[in-house]
Amino acid sequence: MDEQIKNELRSILEEVFQKNSQIKMISLITPEGLPILTFNRESENGLSEITDSGILNRYAALAGASTTLGERTLSTLSQEKVRLIHVQGKTKDIAIAVSPHLISLVVTEPSGSPNLIAEKLNTELKAKL
Repeated sequence: MDEQIKNELRSILEEVFQKNSQIKMISLITPEGLPILTFNRESENGLSEITDSGILNRYAALAGASTTLGERTLSTLSQEKVRLIHVQGKTKDIAIAVSPHLISLVVTEPSGSPNLIAEKLNTELKAKL
């Protein structure tokens, strides 16, 4: 992926973080499981881009494994495709939105609606990728 597209994605992610203070982290992954960008909220006004390939690969593997597990589960029921995985926890909520062009992993504080953010992000970024 070229740097111009990555810069556009960075600005979109920064805007998403500014609009929603409950977001803790967003990771963008290709459908093939390759990490694109990952941003983490360090403080109320501070964002950082994670560039450590080990960490990026772990998030990509988590999203890919979750999607694969979801696909296998649904395939036993019908021919449906996984579009969204949403897990609510005590300390954070996690959503993984899947589209043909992108997998978005969004982590928020509890009740932060990561599922809505992830789906909206996928829709918005579909045109960029």
